Amino acid sequence: MEILFLLIVLVVLILAVFSSRKEQASAADNRKDSVQKEKQGFAEEDIMTYGQVQQRREELLDVLDDNLSEKPEQLDQIKKIVNEWADLKIKAFQDRRSWVRNPDKEKSN
Repeated sequence: MEILFLLIVLVVLILAVFSSRKEQASAADNRKDSVQKEKQGFAEEDIMTYGQVQQRREELLDVLDDNLSEKPEQLDQIKKIVNEWADLKIKAFQDRRSWVRNPDKEKSN
């Protein structure tokens, strides 16, 4: 009878350990998937340098001037949007690189 009881306890313990490891493996897989998705998102980001943004801004503004010169109110609104887009792209590029130039600044935040 004691052997049967010990055998049952042993089987329950083995099942508990196996179940725990299975949960840990599942959690690790979930973390791995989320990290891979984040890396993929970074890889797909459209990162432009300051010069590229300035060039694209000028191209867009020239196209707007050529095509919307007879609608000055709309032209001004769209130019404002293009300039805000360019400023945000430049800021994103600078923020992405700022930790390299100013590592102390990152530590103080």
